[in-house]
Amino acid sequence: MAAWIGSRLFGGRVSDFGFAFVSDVVAGRTAAAWPGTPTAAVVVVSVLLVSLAVAAVVGGWWLIVRCLPDPGDPVAALADNPGLASLRPEAAALKARELRRTLTGAPAPGDIGLALGDLMRGGPTLYASWEDTIVAFMAPRSGKTTCLSIPYVLSAPGPVIATSNKADLWAATAVLRAERGTTWLFDPQRITYQEQAWWWDPLRDLRNVEDAHRLAGHFVLTVDDGQKRDLWGPAAQDLLCTLFLAAATSGRTLRDVARWLDAPAVPTPVELLDAAGFALLASSLRGAQNGAVETRDGIYQTARTATKALRDEAIISWVTPSSLPSLDLSGLACGSDTLYLLSKSRSAAAPLIAALTDAAMRAAERRAERMGGRLDPPMVVSLDEAANICRIADLPELYSHLGSRGIVPVTILQSYEQGVTVWGEAGMAALWGAATCKVIGAGVDSPRLARDLATLVGQHDVPVRSVSYGDGRASEQVSLRRQDILEPAAIRALTPGTALLLATGGRPALISLLPWYRSRDAARIQACRDSLEQLIMEGAGR
Repeated sequence: MAAWIGSRLFGGRVSDFGFAFVSDVVAGRTAAAWPGTPTAAVVVVSVLLVSLAVAAVVGGWWLIVRCLPDPGDPVAALADNPGLASLRPEAAALKARELRRTLTGAPAPGDIGLALGDLMRGGPTLYASWEDTIVAFMAPRSGKTTCLSIPYVLSAPGPVIATSNKADLWAATAVLRAERGTTWLFDPQRITYQEQAWWWDPLRDLRNVEDAHRLAGHFVLTVDDGQKRDLWGPAAQDLLCTLFLAAATSGRTLRDVARWLDAPAVPTPVELLDAAGFALLASSLRGAQNGAVETRDGIYQTARTATKALRDEAIISWVTPSSLPSLDLSGLACGSDTLYLLSKSRSAAAPLIAALTDAAMRAAERRAERMGGRLDPPMVVSLDEAANICRIADLPELYSHLGSRGIVPVTILQSYEQGVTVWGEAGMAALWGAATCKVIGAGVDSPRLARDLATLVGQHDVPVRSVSYGDGRASEQVSLRRQDILEPAAIRALTPGTALLLATGGRPALISLLPWYRSRDAARIQACRDSLEQLIMEGAGR
């Protein structure tokens, strides 16, 4: 071959290949083997051909070795996971047709569920169904908004409730969500620098003691007093319950509640409760007002601390009557509206964020009951910074049945311990157990959670080779060693953009998250984001 190539490049010809040709080459009679062709050219071409052949063999072997899974590779160990079959696109589409009777034809990706991520190394996209509940643990700047909140808000086929402590979620999605329905922005602290456009009455749907007690709980849960909370917290909640119900049944507002808290002996709420038929509750309030001064003042002060939002005119204007349109939560669950709830972490407005979120979910539950048990289209509730701005006391209990109503909650926390500070050890364990999809992203610095996750991921057998020398000979032995598929340190060091997925019924899996800027609509989202960020800057400059 080298002689033939040399003859084409430098002239000459090549004798026919055969015994005579081989004999001439071996004997050094190159002039007979390739007359007219320089022997040096034939040698150079031969070296090049041999080098190319060796490179091809080495490269092919390298590719084969690279494709072979490393026995200790966690991705390979978790790739074979039949339990994830229900999360694959085909199964998710079938499930969506069962849960949503209005779906006809081939459903779009946004109709079959919320995209959790791609199974690593070329796997399919995995979807949470419309009866799943999701909890995610992700550190700051690890993709909570870009990989979860924004994609979930945009892909939701029905109504959406989204909480955040920053303006980026609203900026990236509001224009596109407005194409489907009305967007409602609750921003009493002007994080987006937009003017108030509507108001909501928390007292509107209070009809009984349970409703009032639930509303009071959202306020008291924000009181951070670990030493006295067992005493003052429940008492303050009972007090607020009576005042809220007195205002609701008499056409009063939260401004009246704030005034009653400043005058512990005022008889007006007692009289209003008596007139509304709540004699026992009125008697309870009368007893609290006539009790020991120190105890009464402690209860009222705790209640005033819990309701500090009612002392801020910028906040209370959002929850008291005005000439602006009023938000109807029963209508929110009927279409494709979007409710954005923004508040700074642990701010005075946080109880109202929790109360509005809770009231919207309860209205959606009532709507689902009238539809036969499930919302169609389903509602997505994205609770970013849930432990800071949206503390709902019984959220762990709600997780056990929201999915069956077509309401998909997505609670995003920075750590497991952050949830413990809100719901306690038992409550956080209940939330963890009730969530059917758990997403653990980058930056989980909790040693306990990392160890627990390593246990849940499980172990596998890894071959270990050992070489021994003796009597002038070498021998090799292969043994199996049982070790964790993912060690706690490896879970803590997950690369940003990847996550560990624990889904009910399947083994854990490693997935690649799906940030919005890699989606098909990235250009439209960026244009929406640019336009609203410009609006924010203009508002900040005024």
